[in-house]
Amino acid sequence: MFSRIMPAHSPGGMQDHVQTLSAGLARRGHRVAVITSGRADRVEFDIVEGVEIHFLKGTPPGRNTNAYWFGAARRFQELHAVEPFDILHSQSVGAYGVYKKRLNRKHHLPLITSFHGTHLDVLTTSWHTDFSLTHPLSMARFFALAGNLLFRYLYRDLWFTRGSDVVIATSDADVWKYKTLYRLDDDRIRKVYNGIDTELFALRDPDGLREQLGLRADEKIILALARLEKDKGVQNAIEVMPRIVAQFPARLIVVGDGNYRAALERLARARGVAKHVRFVGAQSLSECARYFNLCDVFVDPTLRTDGYDLTIAEAMACQKPVVVSDVGANSTLIDAATRGDGILIPRGDNDALAREVLRLLGDPKLGKTMGEQARAKIVAGFSIPAMVEGMERVYTEFAASEERRALR
Repeated sequence: MFSRIMPAHSPGGMQDHVQTLSAGLARRGHRVAVITSGRADRVEFDIVEGVEIHFLKGTPPGRNTNAYWFGAARRFQELHAVEPFDILHSQSVGAYGVYKKRLNRKHHLPLITSFHGTHLDVLTTSWHTDFSLTHPLSMARFFALAGNLLFRYLYRDLWFTRGSDVVIATSDADVWKYKTLYRLDDDRIRKVYNGIDTELFALRDPDGLREQLGLRADEKIILALARLEKDKGVQNAIEVMPRIVAQFPARLIVVGDGNYRAALERLARARGVAKHVRFVGAQSLSECARYFNLCDVFVDPTLRTDGYDLTIAEAMACQKPVVVSDVGANSTLIDAATRGDGILIPRGDNDALAREVLRLLGDPKLGKTMGEQARAKIVAGFSIPAMVEGMERVYTEFAASEERRALR
């Protein structure tokens, strides 16, 4: 496995996914080695949940750089010489150095690639968060970003993707994007949904968390859990709090940290709801499970076009009603037609956000029914075992194909 970032670098969806998938494969008896970028504390090797993690000393932590890509290619060859691998799995362009040196072809190994968003996603997100015809600086930033993305797409990503044996689509929406952006045929794409730990994320008592946070027994709890950046849309949850607290004693709990936190705290004060908004910082996965179980409604009013946030699936697994933006791949998780397992709202529509949160807070029976349907859906199709089994099928298929090609 090649991934620029892992949980040891920082919290986040991509790094959690890579660790979860790798650990799930290890539990099923596979040897899994992850080659990743360096750590600030200069640790070079660790074993986490049965997964070998190789940190490349001297490479910038968490970043795709030439030093990481070609260092990863060298480390792969060193490891492969001692105990040969059967599969190369690139998270995003993590295996770019391997591709450039054609090591997958040299060693007759299938190269499988999983993306965590595309250039189109980044550009769409920027359009909705930064672009303004009335603000010259924002226009300049947008067009500079567009130029940079186009260069990377034409110079690197298009050819790397087409050089992979198969690309993993983690949502229904990804299939169309990969066929359009990278000119891939159907036989080069396999769909495997990202999975979450449905045993950790399950309905249970939050174990004194309400008392720990000093929350009143009658307060309704709305939860937002995200990296605190503008494109994650937590500001929208704060914007609707005046309407929420006008009808219910309520508290918005914000789990996560990031560069936008100070701006969010200022916004809460400006809207007069600072005492109704609680920032608790980034939390471990086990602590996040407690926060999901504490809340009455989970909100994800993201502006970011991307794969579905795993936090949505985690909240659904805890049988909580969710209100999330209808962007990216979120419709893979939530059925917009029936609204039986969650609620999708238009991106940036705070009227819809307020309306749906108020409806759920005022109808606990609806929230309970929605949560039960959501849990059943996640267990059936978005659990770690379902993800690992789906990935194993892809590995087996393409390992066999590469073996046949090597024998010709």
